[in-house]
Amino acid sequence: MRLLKSIFLCIIFATNVQAQKGINFIKSANLQAAINAAKQQNKLLFVEAYEPTCHVCNSFKGTFAQPQVGALYNANFVNFQLDVRKPENLKALQQLKININATPTFLFFDPKSMKLLQAKAFGEKENTIINVNSIAQKASNPAEQATNFANKFKAGERGFAFLLNYAQIARLTADTMTNIKMVNELVKVMPTNQYVSQSALNIIQMVMMNNNNALFDYYVSHLTQYNRIADPSLVKMIYENIFQIVMTSSQVNKLSAAEIAKLKDQMAKTGIDKGSIVRRTWMAESILLFKQKKAMAAINVINELIDALPSAPGPKEYQYLCDFVKSKTKDKAALKFAQTNWCKFGLR
Repeated sequence: MRLLKSIFLCIIFATNVQAQKGINFIKSANLQAAINAAKQQNKLLFVEAYEPTCHVCNSFKGTFAQPQVGALYNANFVNFQLDVRKPENLKALQQLKININATPTFLFFDPKSMKLLQAKAFGEKENTIINVNSIAQKASNPAEQATNFANKFKAGERGFAFLLNYAQIARLTADTMTNIKMVNELVKVMPTNQYVSQSALNIIQMVMMNNNNALFDYYVSHLTQYNRIADPSLVKMIYENIFQIVMTSSQVNKLSAAEIAKLKDQMAKTGIDKGSIVRRTWMAESILLFKQKKAMAAINVINELIDALPSAPGPKEYQYLCDFVKSKTKDKAALKFAQTNWCKFGLR
C-alpha cells in the first residue's frame, strides 16, 4: 500500500513539474517544419526572431522559462526560435515580406495563410511576464489581430497602444505609407512632456520610418537632452537610421520641395556638414526639379554635388551623371550641358 501511495505521489509530482515548464520551442531549425506543426496542431505560430549573441534576446530566457508564460504560449501556439543570422532564415522572412530591424522581435502568424497577426520588437526594459504574455494574448484574440487594424482605425480608434502597435507592424511589413500615417497620429496623442524618454527613443528607433513629424522635429532640435538619457552614439545612430530610411525607400521619390528643405534643415541641426547633406539629397532634389520641368535648376544641383565630392569624379562617375540626366529630361539646354561637361569625360 505504501509503495502504491509513493508511486502515486511521484506521478502527481512529475505531472506538476511537467505543468510548470516554460515555453516549449519546437526542436527544428526549419521554419517550414514549424509551420507544418502549427497547421497539424490547429494552433497559431509564434516566431521569436533573435540572435544568439544578442544580450537582450538572452535576457528573455528566464522569462520564457516561467510557468505562467509557458502555459499561455504552449496552449495557443507552436513556438519557434528563428536565428536571423542564418541566410535561409533571412530568405524566409523576405518571402514573408517581414523586415526585422531589432532583436528580439516576436511574430505571430496564422500558419495557413502566414498572415502576420501580431508583432512586437522588445527592448530590455520591456522584458516582463506581463509584456510577454500581453502580446500573446492579443495575437490569440481575433479582435486584437492586425487583420482588423484598418477597419478599427477607419471606425475611429486612436488609442496610443493601438496606434503604436499598428505603426510597428506596418514597419515590420514595409508598409511605409501606413507607418507614416500611424506615427503621425501617434505623435498627436503623445504628450510633449514624454518626448524626452526611453519610450520615445524606442518609438523613433524601432517604429518610425519618416522624418516629417513633431517628435522627430523635437528630437533633432534637442539632441543634448537625449544624450543625457542614452548613449550619444545610440542617439546619433537613431537619427542617421531615419535619414537613411527616407533617402533609400520609395518615399524619396514623393518628397516635395518643402519636405526636401525640411530634411536638409534637420540634417544640419544634427551637425551633418553641408557637403554630406548635398551628397545625400542631390538625387531626390534633382529628380523633383526634372519632374517640375526645371532642368537647369536640376543641373545646378548636380554641379553642387560635384563640388561637394571629396575628390574629382572619374570616368565612371561622369558617365553615371551623363546617363542620369539623359534618363530624366529631354530639355535641350540640360542635355547639351551634360554632353559638354560630363558625357565626353565618361566611358563612351
